This record gives sequence, structure tokens and C-alpha cells, in this order.
Amino acid sequence: MDKMTLRRIGWIGASLGLTTALIGCNDMQADSSTGDTGAAPAGGGYLTTTNGLNSINGLNSVNGLNSVNGLNSVNGFNSANGLGSINGLNSVNGFNSANGFNSANGFNSANGLNSVNGLNMANGLNSVNGLSSISGLMTSDVGRQTVQYMVRCALASNDSLVKQDQYGNNFTFQGGLGLAPAYKTGGCNQDCTEMVSACMMAHINTSGTHIPLWMDGPDSIGWGQSPWFPTREGTFFGQLMVTNANNALDAYYCNGPGTDQNVVPGRLGATQGSVPYADAWPKSAGFDGMCDSSHSTGQCATNALSSGETATDGDTSCTLNGHVWKHPITVWRSITYQAEAAQGGAYMTATGGTCSPGSSGCAWQAGSSDGIHGFGFVASNCTTPGSNGCAIIVDANNGMGKRVGYIGPSKGVLFSGVNVAAAGTNNIVVYYTNGDAAYQTRYLQFSVNGGAPQVRPFGGLNDWSHPRGAAISLSGFNAGTNNTVSVTADPTHLAPDLDWIEIVNTDSSVPSTGLCQPSLWNVTASTNGVAANVAVDGNGTDRWSTNRSMAVGDYYQIDFTGNVRLSTLTLDNSNDGSGNDYPATVAVYPSQDGVNFSSSPLATVAGASGKTVISFTQESLRAVRIQVTGARSANWWSLGEIETDCTL
Repeated sequence: MDKMTLRRIGWIGASLGLTTALIGCNDMQADSSTGDTGAAPAGGGYLTTTNGLNSINGLNSVNGLNSVNGLNSVNGFNSANGLGSINGLNSVNGFNSANGFNSANGFNSANGLNSVNGLNMANGLNSVNGLSSISGLMTSDVGRQTVQYMVRCALASNDSLVKQDQYGNNFTFQGGLGLAPAYKTGGCNQDCTEMVSACMMAHINTSGTHIPLWMDGPDSIGWGQSPWFPTREGTFFGQLMVTNANNALDAYYCNGPGTDQNVVPGRLGATQGSVPYADAWPKSAGFDGMCDSSHSTGQCATNALSSGETATDGDTSCTLNGHVWKHPITVWRSITYQAEAAQGGAYMTATGGTCSPGSSGCAWQAGSSDGIHGFGFVASNCTTPGSNGCAIIVDANNGMGKRVGYIGPSKGVLFSGVNVAAAGTNNIVVYYTNGDAAYQTRYLQFSVNGGAPQVRPFGGLNDWSHPRGAAISLSGFNAGTNNTVSVTADPTHLAPDLDWIEIVNTDSSVPSTGLCQPSLWNVTASTNGVAANVAVDGNGTDRWSTNRSMAVGDYYQIDFTGNVRLSTLTLDNSNDGSGNDYPATVAVYPSQDGVNFSSSPLATVAGASGKTVISFTQESLRAVRIQVTGARSANWWSLGEIETDCTL
């Protein structure tokens, strides 16, 4: 199997289940235009290069990732918990992750992750001199997203790094793959920087879309194949952390045999735009671009076949221009079911009326070849979206360059041959576009094998072009490929456009797009939880209360059902008659998985009569816990309505 090292940086969610995927995005510009091969890397320079990870601005590996300023290593790295498959990283089966790191947000390959970014490889991430809190990466949202990916690649899933920004706000970055755990408290040498570089490249998605990935490599990631990830995309290798003698990055990729299959936005095979890596063996230079081919300038060495395998898991090393890169990462993609390749049609009765799937006398009918009826679409007749039954929209930002729109009640697409691991309920990621505002929600109706409708919400993205993935669960599957899934609008709501779907047959979870419509949030409270929804019902004249004197530790919790971006929460008691039921102080704690909450608050503020406004640096998160940290014991704590600036 071709070995290809892809680099990727910054992410936002982090639960490493599938390494929750690096979701943030940082600008990463290629050191040379794609198609050019780089010069042989220069030796040394890991601690002194002015363009590399330079201590002048902060990142100093001498002291590791944990420091006075935040990258916390109090608990150190615990190898006993290792890279457990429960978190998606299994040395036997390879590493299952989700990508989404967008190279367009701040990584500049011309300088590497260098002094401009406040990173110094000599001192480790937890050091005052290692990763600076007052300059570079930690001072901007996109920079912190880069740090998230870096930490996810370097530290193990049971470890994390806490670091402050220039304003003293704490940020927690969750570990994942554990490729360089010692980098938390100590320096990052050549092997370390090459491993982290390959990992970061492998997670880059220039569209910012999260997709499931399977990774193989010679280090802690391990070897193995999954039937649910059959497409070997390619291999990534090289160096992102420091530059060579020509002040450029030696960062590369090469193609696997499946680069042009199941193509999704932002990955190899699609138009990626600006990326920090170059094609090691470009066709423009007379090569074939393949990892496993023998080229005049080098090739990748493949891992030996295991019993029963017919293709290699990936590459053990890659040689280019006389230099051997020993830490490549090979990436496999899952099966995608593209909406435009599905069958367009509608659920209809024998008399020609529309109907609901699963009801008596209701059956799926393919769209007519003449396009007159307008039920569904026929690809061969689809030239003008929205007319003559045509619903295929051509858009280079979409998977395979197309998506399906104009989905209506009972009308949509039917996917056949959908392959799942087990009968019953399975997890699906739906990639959609929705030009509505974040607080506006559209819905899709699913039917598995002709069964009863299953309706799911999809939040507004304010963007009809770039797809986002939302993870849902559907029931009614048969084990194997004998499955159909229809997607239509429900009878009472508008539908988003549909790009593609993927089945997630793993123990890990893909970062999912959340919801900004309050009535769809999952809310709980430490006391009087049965009434928690009253604070998000849109009616400011009623309220949730503790129904007793408030106490330190009382909390109200919001799960946005997926990743959202947030910087302001307003606790409004101005219209419910409880204007004085506010805490002395209140804090907001973030969570990336809805279960584990950071011990460092995003903000702590004094409560106020009528309205308490809590502002903080914008954060990508799954859930928040609003907690009383200073009680006014003579009063209850009440919440009339909670308002946010939630976006997706």
C-alpha cells in the first residue's frame, strides 16, 4: 500500500475518538508550488534556525509543553493508558481519525512553525519559552487551532495541555495519537518533529470539512486495515516544524491507488488550493505521482503484507533526493455515497399521489425519464438545476464536484447497496449545505430499507456551497450491503442541500456540526433538572430556578449536540420577576464531548440584576457548564432565558 504522509494542523473539537479530528484551520502555504520536488533537507538547525520553531517568541521545548503559562504537565504522560482503541487509536488496526484542519488559517510554510508563531522546539510546549502565551499561535483563534492539532498529534489521548493566551484566558488542548508525548515537557528532536509534521499534514482539509480517516504508520499509530476504509488516499512525509537551508519546508505527499476515488472537498484528489506540502513525484516532472513506484529521485518502501492481505497497509519510509524520511503516515478514506450518484425519485401511491415512507401502499418511484413530473431527478436530463426535475447542482466545493438540492416532501434520493457492519442502529455522517442563519434549522427525513420516517435537524451554515458534516444515528439496517437509505424533506420543514453520506462503522465518533436553535439543545441542571428546558423555551416570562437557596457548585448545562462556536452567553432574568436571583460570581466551563468539562473556565464574571453577560474569546466547543462560583445564599438562582451568539 502506498505510503503517504499528509500534514494537518489545528483542530477544535478533540475527543480523539476518531481523534475527533482536528477541526480548526491554519494557513499553511506550500514551500514550493505543487509539482515541484524539494531539495534535499539540510541537516541540523532544529534549535537554532531563525525560521523554524524559534524561542524568541516562545515555543521552547527545554521546559516541555507544561508551563507556568498553561501547557500543563502536572500529571505527565501516562503510558499505561496508551493509545487505546477505545479512543480510536489502535496500534493493531491503525489509527482512525477525522480530518478537518484547514491549512488556510495561519500556517506559513515559508517560515515553518517558527518564531513568528511563538514556537521554539528547544523547550517543549509547556514552557514559558516553548509555546509563548503573549505572541504567535496562542494569541489568535486560528493559531490556537494549530496548537490543538499539534497537541493532538504529540500527546496521548489520556493527556492534555493547558495554555493561556495574551489575556490570561486558559485553553485546554486534548491529546490524541501520542506520537511525541515527551514534547509536553521537553524538547522535540528531528524524529519528533518529523512525526508531528506527518501527522499534521495527514489531517489537513483545506475546505475545513471533517471526514473519517484511517491512518497507518511505523510509529505508535501502527499497522492494519479496515473494511470500512477501503480507499488508500496517499502518504505524507517531511518536515513542517523547521525549514531547510533554502528557507523552505521539506513537506511532501504522494498518491495512493485510490486518490481519485471517493473524492471529498479539501483532500488529495480534489482542488486543495494553498497547502504546505508538495507532490514528491509530480506528473509535470515526468513522474506518475505514486508512492510505490520507483522514481529516479526515490520512492516509498511498503510495509510487509500480513496474513491474508493482498495490499500493503502503508509505507514504512520514503526516500526523496537521497534523504530517507522515516516517519510517514498513510491515509485511507472511507466509502462515500454521493447524492448525485443516487437514484432521484419520490414516494408515491398507486394513484400517483405522494406519501410517507413506511405507510400502506407507499412505494419509492424513480424519477421519470422525461423530467416532466419533477419527482426527483434523472442525471442524464439534468442541465438546469431547479427545472424539469433537475436537482443536481455543480459546485467545485462539493464532493466529486456536485450536490443535490430542491429536495421536497416525499421527493429526494435513494442510496442503494449501503454497507454497514451490524444490523440495527448505525452511525451516519451527513454532509450538507444550508445557507440559512445558524439559529435557523432545516430538516431531512430518512427511511432505511423502506421503514418508517426518521427526521433529523440540520443547523444553518450561512453557506450554500461548502458542506459540513453532521453525525446522526439511524435504525433499521441489515448487516452487510443489502440496505437502502432514502433522503427526502419532511412534510412541514424546508430541507438543506445534500452532498454525500458516510457510514461510520467504528468505535470512534466523527466531530459533528451542532445546532444553534435553543429548543433543540440538550439541557440539564444540578438541581430541578426537569424544568431545565424552561430557560431555553423562547419565553422570557417564565424561568428555571434552583427552588432553594443557591450554593457554590450549582450549575446549568447546555449540550449543543455537536460543535458550535461561542463567545457570549447572556443570562436574562429581566422579564420573569426574578431579577435579583443572580449569583455573586458565575463561570463558564467548556466541553469538547459533552461529558468531560475543562477545569479552567472560559470566563468568570460578577452576576448582575436583570442580565448577566459572560464574554470570552470565541471558542469551538460541544457543551458549556454555567456554574455558580460565588453564592448569594439568601436568594435562589434563576434563569429566565439564555441567549448566545452561537454560530456553526
